[in-house]
Amino acid sequence: RNGSDKTKEKALTIGFFQLFRFATWKEVLMMVVGGVCSLVHGAASPLMLLVYGMMTNTFVDYELEIQELADPNKTCINNTITWLDGTAEMTKFALYYVGIGVGVLILSYFQIALWVSAAARQIQRIRKMYFRKIMRMEIGWFDCNSIGELNTRISDDINKINNAIADQVSIFIERISTFIFGFMVGFIGGWKLTLVVIAVSPLIGLAAVARLTGRELQAYAKAGAVADEVLSSLRTVAAFGGEHKEAERYDRNLVVAQAWGIKKGAIIGVFQGYLWCIIFLCYALAFWYGSKLVIETKELTPGGLVQVFFGVLMGAMNLGQASPCLEAFASGRAAAKSIFDTIDREPEIDCFSEEGHALDKVKGDIEFHNVHFNYPSRREVKILDDLNVVVKAGETTAFVGPSGSGKSTTIQLIQRFYDPKEGMVTLDGHDIRSLNIQWLRSLIGIVEQEPVLFATTIAENIRYGRPGVTMEEIIEAAKQANAYNFIMDLPEKFDTLVGEGGGQMSGGQKQRIAIARALVRNPRILLLDMATSALDNESEAIVQEALDKARQGRTTISIAHRLSTIRNADVIVGFEHGRAVERGTHSQLLDRKGVYFTLVTLQTQGKDTDSDKPEKSEYGDFWKSFPQVQVCILLHPKINIHVIGNLYVGDFL
Repeated sequence: RNGSDKTKEKALTIGFFQLFRFATWKEVLMMVVGGVCSLVHGAASPLMLLVYGMMTNTFVDYELEIQELADPNKTCINNTITWLDGTAEMTKFALYYVGIGVGVLILSYFQIALWVSAAARQIQRIRKMYFRKIMRMEIGWFDCNSIGELNTRISDDINKINNAIADQVSIFIERISTFIFGFMVGFIGGWKLTLVVIAVSPLIGLAAVARLTGRELQAYAKAGAVADEVLSSLRTVAAFGGEHKEAERYDRNLVVAQAWGIKKGAIIGVFQGYLWCIIFLCYALAFWYGSKLVIETKELTPGGLVQVFFGVLMGAMNLGQASPCLEAFASGRAAAKSIFDTIDREPEIDCFSEEGHALDKVKGDIEFHNVHFNYPSRREVKILDDLNVVVKAGETTAFVGPSGSGKSTTIQLIQRFYDPKEGMVTLDGHDIRSLNIQWLRSLIGIVEQEPVLFATTIAENIRYGRPGVTMEEIIEAAKQANAYNFIMDLPEKFDTLVGEGGGQMSGGQKQRIAIARALVRNPRILLLDMATSALDNESEAIVQEALDKARQGRTTISIAHRLSTIRNADVIVGFEHGRAVERGTHSQLLDRKGVYFTLVTLQTQGKDTDSDKPEKSEYGDFWKSFPQVQVCILLHPKINIHVIGNLYVGDFL
C-alpha cells in the first residue's frame, strides 16, 4: 500500500499541461491545429449517422411510395403523381459519404502528423537538456543515482513522456469528440430512446476500460534482466561452470511469464465475450423499445431509431476506448517527475560554469587545510579527518597507507569532484573553489589503476585528453608514454580500434595509452592513482619508466603500495584514519618506524622469504598435507602475514 501511495503521489506531482513546458509557440500552434483536426475528426462518425438516418428514412419513404403506386384503387389529386427519384437520392447520400471520407483523410493526417511532429521536437529538446544536465552534475550526485537507473530514464521514461504528449492526445480528443457528438446526435434524434440506451451504456464502457496489470511484462522483464546479467558476465559463468544454473534461473522466470500470459489470454477472452454480449443485449433493448416509439407512438422514424441507437452506442464505446490514453497520460506524468526534477536541479559543482578566475601563472603548490570530508552516499562515515598536507611544486609526493585511509579521496578533491565539508584545498594559495573549474581541470592529468578507454581508435582515445590536438602532438605524447613502439607494430597503428573498454589491448598497453592521454594535455599537475598496481613485473617496468619521464618538472602525486614505485619520491606522506600521520623521505620514514616502515618491512620480508627459503621446511610435510589451509599470524595491529606453504604474502587490512 505504501508503494502504491508513493507512486500515486509521484504521478500527481506533475500536472498534465506541465508536460508541454518545453514547447515553443510554433509547437503550441501545431498542437492547437492538430487538436481542432482531432475534434472535427471525432465528429465525423456521428455525422455519418445523421446521413445514415436520412438514408434509412428515404428507403422507407420510397418503399411506401412504391406500394402506394402499386395500388389499383389509388386516386390522384388534381391528376398529379409525385414520387421519389431513388437513384438520385442514393447518389446524393453517396456523395455525402465521399465528402466525409475525404475530410477524414485530410483531418486524420494533420491530426496525427502535427501532434507527433510537435512531440518529437519537444522530446529531442528534453533529451538534450536532460543529458547535458547529467553531464553538469557533480560526482557526488552519481554516487546516489545508479547508472542503470539513469539509462532507464533516458530511454524508458522519456519514451513514456513522448507517448503522453504525442498521438495519444489527439486520439483522446478524437474519442471524447465522438462521445460528445454521438450523444448529441442521439438526443437530437430522440431523447427517450437515448436515455434508455444511456442506462446500459456504462456496461460497455466498463468492458472497454478493463485491462491487465502488466504482470506478464514484468515477468518477462525479470527474465530479460537475468539474460542481460548472464551475457555481460559470460566469462565468469563459464569459469565457474554455471551455465546450467543460469539456464534454469532464466527458465524459472519464463515459467512465471508464461503463467501470466495464459491468464491474460483467459481474461481477454472473457471480456471480449462480455463486451459483445452487452452490445447485442443493447441491440435487443433499443430495437424493442424503439419499435414501440416508431410503431405505436409515432415519436420516432425508422431512421431516427437507427440514428439514436448507434449514436449513443458509438459514444459509449469511444468513451471506453479513451481509457488507455488516460493510462499513457498518468505514466507520462510519473516519468516526467524524475526527468524534470533532474533538469531543474542546480548542481553543487557545475563543470559548465563560467564563474571563477584563472591564475595568470601556475606554480603548482597544493595544500590541504584542516580538511574534513565524507561521501554523500555514506554521510555517517568520515573519510578525511582534519587533514593537513603540503605538496610542493615540481616535486613527486607519494601517498601511502592502508586501504580506506583517504589517499584516493585527496586526488578527487584536487580535481574538485567533491568539495570538503570543512577546511579547504588551495592551489598556489588560492582556494580551488574560487577558481574556474574547467581551467582547473585543464591543468591536471590523471592515470588510474583501471584506465577507461573508449571504443574507438588509439588516436581518438589520446585526443580525448585535449580538444584540437594535432597528430604530431599525439605521436609525441605516445613516445613520452613508451607507447609509440607497440602502436607502430599494430597493423592499423594509431587507427587501431581498442575495443569496448579497451578489451583488445593488454593491461600495460591500456595503461600507456592512458598515460599518453594524460600527457597530451601537457598538465601542470600529474595524479597517479595506483597506476602500476594491476600490472605484471615486465609491464610495470615499462609503465614505470614512462611515469618517471612524465613527472619531470611537474607537481606529481603518486598513490601506490609497491616499494619500487614509492621509494624514489621526493616526499612520502603516510595516511591513517583520514589523517596524514607522517611525512618525510624514504630513509627518514624508515627511522620513524611508522606506517611506511611497516609497509617496507613487510614487502622486504616477503622478498627475502621467497629468495632464501630452504628446499625443505621442517613444516613442509605439514603444509603439504593441508594445501588449502591459510594461517594468519598477527604481527602488527594493521598487518597480517598469510602463510600458505612456505609463501609469505603481506597486506594491509
